[in-house]
Amino acid sequence: MTSAERLRSIPDRALMGLGLLVIACAAGLVLTFDHGRDQSIYALVARETLAGGAPYRDAFDFKPPGIFFVYVVARAMFGSAMWGVRVLEVGAMLLTALGLVRLGERWAGSRGVGVLAAAIASQIHAQLDFWHTGQPETFGAPLTIWGLVLAGRAFDATSARSRRLLLLAVGVLYGASGLMKPPLAGVGALLSLFFAAGELMRARSEKRRPAVLGLVEPAIVIAVGGILPFALTLAWFGAKGALGDLHEVLFVFTPHYTKVSWQNVSILGMAYYGFEEWLTTYSSTLLAGLGCLALFGAKDDERVLVSVVLGAVVVHVAGIVMQGKFFPYHWGATFPLTSLLAALGITKAWRAARARGALASVAFAGAFLVVAAAKCPVPSFGESFFIRTWARVDLLRHGAPDEQAAWDDLASVADVSASQNRAVAAYLREHTQVTDPVFVWGFECAIYDLAERPLASRYIYNVPQRAAWSAEPMQAALMRDLEARPPAAIVVEHHDVFRMVTGNDEDSARSLRTFPALEHLLEDRFDHGARIGDFDIYMRRPEGE
Repeated sequence: MTSAERLRSIPDRALMGLGLLVIACAAGLVLTFDHGRDQSIYALVARETLAGGAPYRDAFDFKPPGIFFVYVVARAMFGSAMWGVRVLEVGAMLLTALGLVRLGERWAGSRGVGVLAAAIASQIHAQLDFWHTGQPETFGAPLTIWGLVLAGRAFDATSARSRRLLLLAVGVLYGASGLMKPPLAGVGALLSLFFAAGELMRARSEKRRPAVLGLVEPAIVIAVGGILPFALTLAWFGAKGALGDLHEVLFVFTPHYTKVSWQNVSILGMAYYGFEEWLTTYSSTLLAGLGCLALFGAKDDERVLVSVVLGAVVVHVAGIVMQGKFFPYHWGATFPLTSLLAALGITKAWRAARARGALASVAFAGAFLVVAAAKCPVPSFGESFFIRTWARVDLLRHGAPDEQAAWDDLASVADVSASQNRAVAAYLREHTQVTDPVFVWGFECAIYDLAERPLASRYIYNVPQRAAWSAEPMQAALMRDLEARPPAAIVVEHHDVFRMVTGNDEDSARSLRTFPALEHLLEDRFDHGARIGDFDIYMRRPEGE
């Protein structure tokens, strides 16, 4: 490389260094996140699983099983510390980043494209904050990205054996991603179609008939690989005697939960809203990058990359629309794919600016920074990502008079107060024995873990008893649990209203009016012990009183 070439490469190297710094900072920020409501649910299911139980049977939730296994690994490695799963999450972020770099190298001919994509994806992930990270899509992202990496290697493979092994691995990755979120597995089916299309194009260029084996073999091998994770999971649940519980929750309860969001809406309206959420809601960088890609276009292998990634995005969006909830974390596996397309477009625009000289380069860099900062909200908080980030950095640098309260404040949103959860748990530890079961009539599963007390029921939150489609049988099942394992304390929550989840506007306390058996149990056998924030704590009355 000549001196002039080295001089011209300095801006590119500087930008790559900046991208790596963004990735590192985003990963460090994630390590400071506490648990939100969902993370507390997964952690509690993991606790019961490690104690010999099984998800769904011994701790109720209606997420697919993959996320519970992640939390089991985190808890087995790091104990009950909330940062344990964040270590695994950072590992998933770095694996995603590395996969994006590999895709950029192979299909865009540039490591810089992959680094920029990883930087954008990492920043958006950290932007989702504690509430919308550590979710199934978080861990589905590296499986999705590396499935594409291995599919590319299978495309390039020179031997049939290597190609089959790589396609089998592709299937395993997408099968595993389906255990995190079923629609993510659909990308494996999409890749089968692309391999079949590749055989048709080769046959046309070579003026021959397409080989039947070349058309169907990729789909068969990917399907076999995709079945393996599901088969192993079903075998594990079968060995635990919990297959019936898995079926009841995932195939009976969950479809009704999904239907709540489809009342009085149209498919076209939901589809439009889904694409609007994907394109415009969370990041101005993504929208700008896709605009640049549309303007400058793709060539050669870039066209293959763009086609496959766009196809994967469509599969993801379709799955999210079908679910109908549009929670920010649902996009966790889609943003890295979108970041790769955006990075390709931004890189093309940057090269065009570089070709016009230093002034154009500086102008483009400045415009990019302005655009990138224009929209990067923290979902559920209404604050800029930079404000939330600075609050964490300032707390790390300077501390606070009450550091626990300060961190709890950063881990609180809407009706969820981390400090109240901690105070309720402290009360339960003080007024119950370590072997005493407790029951929380509400959504705050963190209380069980913080209090370090056994469950009185597998129903670790009360959606099944409050949802219109399941209330009657689930209320009866809960009462059987409480009769079998009488709780020493019952905690009743106020102000936890979730129409999208329960289908009504009642909070837990008001919903007792439609659950007379539990209401009578509180009146007949419990005394009011304390009111802490949004929680009433009832203590079991001594026998004979």
